[in-house]
Amino acid sequence: MVDATSKGEPPGRREQERHGHAYGRGHGQGLGLGLGQSHEQGQVWCRRQFLTTACGAIAGGLVLRGATRTAQAQGKFAGEKVVFASWGGAYQEASKKGYCDSFAAKTGATVIQDGPVDYAKLRTMIQNGSPTWDVVDVTIDFLYNAAKDGLFEKIDTSIVDTKGLPAKFVHEYGIANIVWSYNIAFNTQTFPDGKHPKTWSEFFDVDKFPGRRALRDRVNPMLEIALLADGVRFESLYPLDVDRALKKLDALKKNAVWWTTNSQSQQLMIDGECTLGILNNGRIYDAVQKGAKIGIEWAQNLQSVDYLVVPKGSKAKNAAMGLIGEMVLAESQARVSNIMPLAPTNPEAFKLITKEVAPWLSTEPANLTQGFPINEEFWRDNYKTLAERWTAWKLS
Repeated sequence: MVDATSKGEPPGRREQERHGHAYGRGHGQGLGLGLGQSHEQGQVWCRRQFLTTACGAIAGGLVLRGATRTAQAQGKFAGEKVVFASWGGAYQEASKKGYCDSFAAKTGATVIQDGPVDYAKLRTMIQNGSPTWDVVDVTIDFLYNAAKDGLFEKIDTSIVDTKGLPAKFVHEYGIANIVWSYNIAFNTQTFPDGKHPKTWSEFFDVDKFPGRRALRDRVNPMLEIALLADGVRFESLYPLDVDRALKKLDALKKNAVWWTTNSQSQQLMIDGECTLGILNNGRIYDAVQKGAKIGIEWAQNLQSVDYLVVPKGSKAKNAAMGLIGEMVLAESQARVSNIMPLAPTNPEAFKLITKEVAPWLSTEPANLTQGFPINEEFWRDNYKTLAERWTAWKLS
């Protein structure tokens, strides 16, 4: 469990006191006439001062009522706890700073961080009717499969404003928050001066490029990567030739170090246990920023999307929807992207991303044109069967 929490602070008094004192001064100035004034002058002055004071009082009342409404909005979920489950490490910290802290400050809710996400654990807690997670970051293939099984609450669009999002990122049971990619990562000391593998075919060539590989312990994207390594073109990948893919993977088994979380993938490369790996672009960036001797190859990158969901039976459903609403705001997504270069789904966020981070985004035109989106419709229909096949292959 990531031990950080985001706590909302109650609205400060300073703003309210400032409005209150301004009103008090205006009210006090209208209490008497100026010395040496005639009665008529006094009447004129008094009428003018009365109008000024009355308008000031009305305006002051509007300001106070506006401040009250703001305070009410800021305390909308005061006292509520929302558990956000994500993938741990640098990405979870970026999410905390980019999404959760601002939500807590605005609403008074406390956001508790947990993870890394475990799909078997998530299914079990929902099926038992006692989910301890309220908002979960999931991959698109799991969204499609779990939504079919009735594991998520429908997104409440009266709380989550989806009007600024492209329709492709809005699902009945989830809202997309990041676009990312699987890339070839390589040790720059082992493979200096551009001598690293530049295609998946070269990545699989253990004679020309010796060393251990950090591989994703998951049927998706490993089948796609194996077929690309075997010469299949992007446009001909689906439906996947599973037998051909597993046969290709057989040759890499002895060089494989399997990872199940993104933090593990990073550490395998940072520690030098592996000289090559399949990592997502954000994790490579984070490692490089921390001084790791790792490079990224954009050729044949595989692109995917993460979604935010609310588990069925969440005890903080409305606050969970509120947190998702915060997560799709342009400024929130830009904060995350500027910490870890995971592309936003709100188009307005791109205007707020720094020029240093932009080249690392999978949606940057130069990177996008070299990649290919994983076909999530295929995985929606085939994931369960192929996941079982994957497990059997690994044990063989």
